[in-house]
Amino acid sequence: HWKDCPVIDVDSYRLKVDGEVERSLSLSYEDLKKLPQKRFQATFECCGNSPVPEYYTKSLRISSVMEQIKGHGIMGNAEWAGVSLKDVLEQAGVKGTAVEVMFEGADHGPDEVVGDPAEVTYERSLPLSKALHPDTILAYEMNGEPLPLNHGFPLRLLVAGWYGMNSVKWLVGIHVLDHKFEGFYMTQRYMTMNKPGSPEPYRYYTKLQVKSIITNPVPGEILPKGGYTLAGAAWSGEEDIEKVEISMDGGQTWSLVDTLHPRSGYSWSRWEHRWNPPAAGTYTLMCRATNSKGDTQPMDFPNPWDGRGYGNNMVFPVEVVVGDQ
Repeated sequence: HWKDCPVIDVDSYRLKVDGEVERSLSLSYEDLKKLPQKRFQATFECCGNSPVPEYYTKSLRISSVMEQIKGHGIMGNAEWAGVSLKDVLEQAGVKGTAVEVMFEGADHGPDEVVGDPAEVTYERSLPLSKALHPDTILAYEMNGEPLPLNHGFPLRLLVAGWYGMNSVKWLVGIHVLDHKFEGFYMTQRYMTMNKPGSPEPYRYYTKLQVKSIITNPVPGEILPKGGYTLAGAAWSGEEDIEKVEISMDGGQTWSLVDTLHPRSGYSWSRWEHRWNPPAAGTYTLMCRATNSKGDTQPMDFPNPWDGRGYGNNMVFPVEVVVGDQ
């Protein structure tokens, strides 16, 4: 949220754990590394990843950062290592009065959109059930190396299967609460407006939605007439991907992709499909994923009431040209 990353001295670093616990803790980096290690892959996706269709941005005259995104690049996949948050909370002794766990980052500053508030710390909370899930970890390694500075060195929260903004970086405080946390980055960001008349006016984002993208080819690419191997990724956070379908005619007809690779841990699933175009010309390619719960990507933009791109998991068209050769 801010231009500069906090620089933390690992030798003097302490992680504070307090609130509705039997014992407050102050853990050093070495204290944490002595605990049992967990290691697995996880896909991270920003809640604002993926473009908003032009027909919404033009009609609503949206110009914020999230609505200027052109591709799907605010995401990635890595192998993470750290300690289970559950082990740390059990060390502290969570009281029966606990409801949520709030996580405090070392990063702070003015709100980057309008500058109000003039000073706010990046803080998010989790319900107790997710905080105590054994795969919610305090990560200190990424791809076998200490966390890079811009990924939260020396320690970050990693909420496997949830949108990236939940995984607080540069973690300095864990506060167990007896009430629902309503901080700025819980209630003023990362939500979209629901349909007028809905019981809840806003939707707040936690779990990753089922989603897939085509990574090869890229929009506008000129493909050979003799055939091409399409490729991409599909993910659904806590759920497995059951199937990925592909369309070469803008969604009129669909077929299963040739190969859908199993995921590792909480990673995306990669897929490939061999396509032999029937003729030269312009084609609109699409892919759509279905998860193990039966949820399928929507064909239309899911946030028409306010036009914001948060949680946008619609089916995305990719126009390509097949040449004569």
